Amino acid sequence: MKRTRAELAAALLAEAKEAIDQLLDWHEETAEPSLTQIEDMVLKLRKQVGERMAEMVIEEQEAVRPVPGPACPECGQEMRYKDMKRTTIGTRSGEVRLERAYYYCERCRGGLFPPRPTTESEDAALE
Repeated sequence: MKRTRAELAAALLAEAKEAIDQLLDWHEETAEPSLTQIEDMVLKLRKQVGERMAEMVIEEQEAVRPVPGPACPECGQEMRYKDMKRTTIGTRSGEVRLERAYYYCERCRGGLFPPRPTTESEDAALE
């Protein structure tokens, strides 16, 4: 079930608070850290928060199965929807775990996690 804006904001704030708490705990436990140690910790936490934020927003997108199924990239035959499966993708924010529709080609015996179609404005923003 899709969350409201307020519910999603609360979940995102909870993720940020957790990262802040981790940083403050580390700060209290680490005597005289070097600039490199501080940067390393901040970058690690920034990566964690960025990945979780991306995951949360992606999870909120409604899963839409194309009808008909996508064409097989090998033979062109329509692929059949099999199930929703978890996958991990690399993004500019880091590794993101998400659930996507999985399609299978009986002829080629190959599977596919089709990408979510992007709009022209999204494509332009990625360039």
